[in-house]
Amino acid sequence: MKSLKISFLAVMLAGIAMLCSCTENSDPEPKDEEPDNEILLSTDATLGNIITDGAGVTLYFFSNDVSGESACLDGCLSKWPIFYLENPEFGTGLDAADFGTITHTNGEMQTTYKGWPLYYFSPAGDGTVEEPGATGGEGIGSIWYTAKPDYSIMIASGQLVGHDGVNYTADLSPGDGATAYFVDAEGNTLYSFSKDYFNENTFTNPDFGNNGAWPIYEEEVGALPSTLSSADFGTIDVNGRTQITYKGWPLYHFGQDASRGETKGVSFPAAGIWPYVNSTVETAPQKPTVGIYEHETLGSVLVDGDGQILYVFTKDVAGESACAGGCLNSWPIFFESEITISNSSQVELSDFGVITRGDGAMQTTYKGWPLYYYAPGGDGEIETAGEANGEGVGSVWYVAKDYDLMIADAQLVGSNGTNYLSDYTEGTGSTTYFTDAEGNTLYIFINDAKDTNNYTNEDFSNNGSWPIYHVEITSLPSGMSAEDFGEIEVHGEKQLTFKGWPVYYFGGDSQRGDNKGVSVPSPGVWPIINNDTDPAI
Repeated sequence: MKSLKISFLAVMLAGIAMLCSCTENSDPEPKDEEPDNEILLSTDATLGNIITDGAGVTLYFFSNDVSGESACLDGCLSKWPIFYLENPEFGTGLDAADFGTITHTNGEMQTTYKGWPLYYFSPAGDGTVEEPGATGGEGIGSIWYTAKPDYSIMIASGQLVGHDGVNYTADLSPGDGATAYFVDAEGNTLYSFSKDYFNENTFTNPDFGNNGAWPIYEEEVGALPSTLSSADFGTIDVNGRTQITYKGWPLYHFGQDASRGETKGVSFPAAGIWPYVNSTVETAPQKPTVGIYEHETLGSVLVDGDGQILYVFTKDVAGESACAGGCLNSWPIFFESEITISNSSQVELSDFGVITRGDGAMQTTYKGWPLYYYAPGGDGEIETAGEANGEGVGSVWYVAKDYDLMIADAQLVGSNGTNYLSDYTEGTGSTTYFTDAEGNTLYIFINDAKDTNNYTNEDFSNNGSWPIYHVEITSLPSGMSAEDFGEIEVHGEKQLTFKGWPVYYFGGDSQRGDNKGVSVPSPGVWPIINNDTDPAI
């Protein structure tokens, strides 16, 4: 009996063991230690959407691979092992059409994404890849970046080669050497236009008729390499289409760049006109509200930011606008709340100001002269940019420029408060006379002779009363003739002459437009000057 119980117990124990064994071996999903044959879209808390292998190990792009071929060779591959999967499966959010395969120069196959070869990162440089979820390779050397599906900008690094076949360095001089530059997600080079302004595209025609030559980069700002700041990017509207900007520079492709990584635009039509773009570029300049235009007959004239010529009015010599009512239909006022000027040494920002007109409107001034446009039809419609049809109108309107002398047209009012006419008799009426560029009246002395100053003491002790005046004559309104002007030496100092008459200021004229000197010591002793002045003898 005892023997039978032991045998039964043994059978029971054996049965339990077999049942346990069967239960363990019947697991329908045994753990696979090998990574899945997948490429996944994962989310990193800092970097956003990134591409990983099936185990969650991060994949990377190399800036030097912009051409689509791997530039990571030999020892580089110990730090950046090649990633390759044959016939991979793709996770949600990835498009199989974006992936491809190349043959590395070492003979291995390598997977690509949007033409960029893919790599792992080996922190120790021994080929052992980083842990799943790690992104330690991001930004290394400013040339290695996590692979992302939504880059709007990528950074390339390579030799610049212009459309002329010449190699260029970073400063766009001929020479060899790698340069960092921006490309789109597919590796197509991006450019700026040297004549654009901050957030303003000056190249693209309204009908996009020239867009084939330099296509605008039409994209919303998406993911960026971590070495770039999203604050530097923006978008502008260009005739109903969206163009990305960087530091205010509108970005373009070049129509003749046929393959990814090509940089032919850097030399077209000459180096520097369409530069490549990278993080070292200076912020685009603000569009000037005032600039200089080289008119074929009038020389350097002031224009607004759109190239429309500006004018001054001789009746505004006092610095206040005398153009009101219907006058403004032909001569609309020019006003900018903030003046920016083009890179020109011909004008200074300090020469501009603002006045409040009698009608309450604001008006910009240059050297105290209120500025206007010209509307030929008298309907307020300003003439076309570059046209100067208002020059000399009525002998009182002149293009605005950096004049050495100016013409005034105003009432003569002596130091005694009496109004005078042009013949120095008492009366009300405007007289034309010459001033300096800032509207200060110029005079002659009737006791002087041709090219002879008979007034100024040798020690200049009386110069405070009637200071001698001198300026180099380079720019005059069309209502003056440079041939009428000359210069003499007065006790070692230069003095301007007009028709042989030495030219003076009056010390008692405290403001621009004052002409008090006409009555000192009596009318006609110190006359104003104008084109009717007789030559000195």
